Amino acid sequence: MGKGDDFERDQCRFLSLWWTKGARDDIFWRNRRHRTIKDPTGRHQLGDITALQPEGIPFVEIFNVELKTGYSKTKKGKRVKNIPWDVLDLIDHTGSEPQDPVLLRFWEQTYKDASLSKRLPLLIFKRDYHVPVVCIEEGTLRSLIPRLEEPSYPWVQFSKDGVALVMFREEHFFSWLTPEVVKEIHRGY
Repeated sequence: MGKGDDFERDQCRFLSLWWTKGARDDIFWRNRRHRTIKDPTGRHQLGDITALQPEGIPFVEIFNVELKTGYSKTKKGKRVKNIPWDVLDLIDHTGSEPQDPVLLRFWEQTYKDASLSKRLPLLIFKRDYHVPVVCIEEGTLRSLIPRLEEPSYPWVQFSKDGVALVMFREEHFFSWLTPEVVKEIHRGY
């Protein structure tokens, strides 16, 4: 069993406890369905999280959640290189052309799947030896602020090629975003 599997299970439990204010850890689970020829749009089969219980449906109908962790290159079982996560590599790289951080490639997948499923993209990632981070579009953040006010936690924003992303420490983001606000958005969706 890989560390990605463990991370996905941990995130499902974390989100379930957040959604139920600590009452249950079984609301969300890993989505193992994939787009098929029978459902070429895959609208309900995208993202890494699905609702096991009906009370979790508003969250997964609003957000397309992608989960990513680790991502060091290995050769014959030995770690040989870290894949660049750092957005500063876009600015302070050495050489002629910067390599896009893996974060941007993950965001492209998250955004594409969210567009296909007509949901908001939400990426949760964790680098080796770090805490999980939530990444959303700046527009999503701006649409949430009137309902929640400006977050009081530190967050990082960056833009590249017209894409403006905002990142929070996961625990801060989910203490700011409440299940009640997600349910309110869902009612008007």
